[in-house]
This record gives sequence, C-alpha cells and structure tokens, in this order.
Amino acid sequence: MKKKILIVALVAFVLLFAAPFTAAIIIYESSFDYRCETSPEDRIDLASYPDLERSRHTFASDKGQMLVGYLYRHSAVESPKGIIVFSHGMGRGGQVGYIDIFSILAERGYYVFAYDATANDESEGRVMGGLPQGYIDLDHAIDYVLTLDELGGLPMLLMGYSWGAMSVANVLNYHPEAVAVCSVAGWNRSLDLIAYFGERYAGDSSGLLLPYAALYERLKYGDYAASTAMDGFAGSDANVMIIHGALDTTVPPEYGYESYYAEYSDDDRFSFVWHEDRDHAVLYDGELRDAALIHSVADFFDSALAV
Repeated sequence: MKKKILIVALVAFVLLFAAPFTAAIIIYESSFDYRCETSPEDRIDLASYPDLERSRHTFASDKGQMLVGYLYRHSAVESPKGIIVFSHGMGRGGQVGYIDIFSILAERGYYVFAYDATANDESEGRVMGGLPQGYIDLDHAIDYVLTLDELGGLPMLLMGYSWGAMSVANVLNYHPEAVAVCSVAGWNRSLDLIAYFGERYAGDSSGLLLPYAALYERLKYGDYAASTAMDGFAGSDANVMIIHGALDTTVPPEYGYESYYAEYSDDDRFSFVWHEDRDHAVLYDGELRDAALIHSVADFFDSALAV
C-alpha cells in the first residue's frame, strides 16, 4: 500500500510540477537565447553629429561580463546640468541606434551615458538571458557612472525606451536617488510582457505555465525578479515622465501607461504624454525622429532639476 501511495505521489509530482516547470524553463530560455547586433541600416553615424563627442568606457555587470558604454557630450557645453543614463530597447542593439537623441539632449546641456546591455553589440554575453537582465545591467551602469570623477557629482537622470523603459522604472528600487525618469513605451514588470506574448502566441492555455515561469525567473534572478516599476515609483521622490502610443501592440498601454495613469494622474511628480496615432515607435513622427518630443523630455529634465 505504501509503495502504491509513493508511486501515485511521484506521478502527481511529475504531472503537476516537474513537467510544467521543465516546460516553462525550456520556453523561457529559448525566448532569450540570442545576441542582438544592430543592423547596418539602423546604426546612426556619429560623424553626422560633428559637435557630439564621446569617450568609451567598460564596466562589469552581475556575472563579471564586461559591458561597453559611451559618455556623450556636446563640444560647446562646459558646465553640464546633469548626467542622463540611457537604457536601450530590445532588438535594435545598444546605444548606436539612439545617437540622434543623445545629440539633442547633449545640446540642451546634458551629458549622456549610454551602454550596450549584456549580449548586445559591443558588450560581452553569449545570450540576453531574460528581461530582468535589463535593469540588472542598468543598476551596474549607474554604479559605474557614480564612480566617474569627471562627472563631479552631477544630478542623475534616467531615460529608457521599451525594455529600457521598464528598466529605468524598475531600477528606482535600487537607485531612488535619481532626480527624474523618462519611461518611453515601457511596462511595469518583467512577467507582464511574458504573460502577454504567451497569450498572444499560445492562447489562454499559456497562463497555466506562467506561475512556473515566475518561479524560474525568481530562482534565476533573485530579488531582481520581484521588482516592479510601481514599487520603484512609490519608493522614490523622482519626477517621472511616461510616454506611450495608443496603437502600441508590442507593449500595450494596459501593461504600463494605463496603470501608472490610474495611480498617479493627479500627482504633480508625474507627467503623461499620450499619442493617439502612434505605435511602439512613439519617438518617431512618421518616419522621422520627433525632435520636438525629445526637446520636451529635456524640458522635463530641466524642470525636475529646478525643483
């Protein structure tokens, strides 16, 4: 009898935990089992911005992998207002796809530190691994920036797009000293987007594996996996700017913008920018970068520093 009970218990364990947990691990790992190399057509040539200067930096992230970053500055700016740490999106590689943005922010009087996350462009790493790696790398990037004597204790501001937007909001849990944060097309927590894409491509049944994916992510990334943007906002005094497009199907507004707006629309710390006619590429006006929108981000940072 005892032997039968043990067999039944073992079968139940395999069916109810081991098999779905293994399946969740396989799906999770395969989803992030790649490097990102920015394609030549997406690379912005620094030579097109003759007044923009940059210096190369390297620093270690969580597993000792060396990440590459660049400190951008405008040649005419002698006394910068602050240092903006920029976190890039997923799929376009690292900082080379955003140089036009850095040029505007630098011309407005800011230094910009932008880096390639793990397994992106110049940085080390065989694979990206998972979404929390974004704010883990950002956490280490900020730690590194704070050691640079040349920045002389400048106020720190954060800006991120997509994966980077999720990262800059979540990293407030580890760096609440940031003066201001601009989150563009971001979302609240890693697992939200995993759930969304699971349902989008596999239907409602994908939700059965979500608790196992959450457990695996927690085992893999520890406390980082429990982080949320909402917790970061609540635990920081930073001013926050949220930008999103109504037509975004890559990161639907309900996973970030709408919940942020519901909680903070009456809070003077928060500014919300909503574009009815834009999708995930919300920083573009048609096929061109929206320079006016980037200037509004600089205005937001200026106002945060003036408080």
